[in-house]
Amino acid sequence: MKLSEFVGYGDKMEQLMRSVQAGRIVHALLFVGPHGSGKRTMARLFAQSMVCSAAEKPCGECPACKRFLAGSHPDVKLLRPEKRSIGVEEVRGLIDALSLRPYEGDRHIAMIEQADKLTPNAQNALLKTLESPPGDVMFFLITDAPGALLDTIVSRCQTVRFGDVSPQLCARALEARGIPPARAAMLAGLSQGSVGRALEIDGDEAWMALREQVIASLEALRGPASVATAAMPLEAEKGAEDGILDIMELWARDLMAVQSGGAPFQNSDRPRLERSAIDGRALLQGVLLARKQLGSNVSWPNTLENMYFQLMDNGNDGRTTLSWQR
Repeated sequence: MKLSEFVGYGDKMEQLMRSVQAGRIVHALLFVGPHGSGKRTMARLFAQSMVCSAAEKPCGECPACKRFLAGSHPDVKLLRPEKRSIGVEEVRGLIDALSLRPYEGDRHIAMIEQADKLTPNAQNALLKTLESPPGDVMFFLITDAPGALLDTIVSRCQTVRFGDVSPQLCARALEARGIPPARAAMLAGLSQGSVGRALEIDGDEAWMALREQVIASLEALRGPASVATAAMPLEAEKGAEDGILDIMELWARDLMAVQSGGAPFQNSDRPRLERSAIDGRALLQGVLLARKQLGSNVSWPNTLENMYFQLMDNGNDGRTTLSWQR
């Protein structure tokens, strides 16, 4: 894929690349957007373009591109959470590696995926480098939760925002990949216009079953006394925490659309959304806070039940704003 072919963002990315090549850009890019919006794919394409030796970038065929795609390019460093977080020692190791001269090109490229998983100490260690960056380093930070990053880190990056494209454009992109029109339209609705997420759903037979289980769990909330029963089926889904929260986030966005008088992405869900006693904004905030708790090593059952209790708000119908104390 070329930068210009990226659905909904081709022109924007081409302009950004020209700015990089002309030296008119800061030393760090922050790619922000919801899960499946394409931010990671675009960051990788962008980084690959910066090491590519061909005229039309990225070519995918030159030695540098092949090493990048194989994960073996000596000037490209990748940091991602192995478990729940990225610790300070991992960041210090990255900084040490960046202190050496680039091996092939004229700069290092440092990519940090799920940057919101950086611990506070890790963020402070990274901040020192961002404040006084080496001239031969380009940072790529990728996150779907920029609120978890220090304001000082965000302020030292050029933010590149990704939103979901329209379901119609998403469906056309899926059809271009060989997916039949009817299924493409369904996937575009379920993914709320996220091409990447739609492709993930299309290849995951268990996702639809998990989605139904999550929605049924939310529908079972009928006051504080119902929390344990409603949460129990999801607490048993070990290893599926991130997927469950992703589904809740999508459901929350559809709830907000319906509750503000708009249309949901998946229109067949409208009756269930209209019957919901949960406020979409409260659920969305609950998902964000749940992710923070998991990142702080709070157990999944405690995280889920805490969110459900706050949604019920001491017996109210959930139409309230959540709060969470560390």
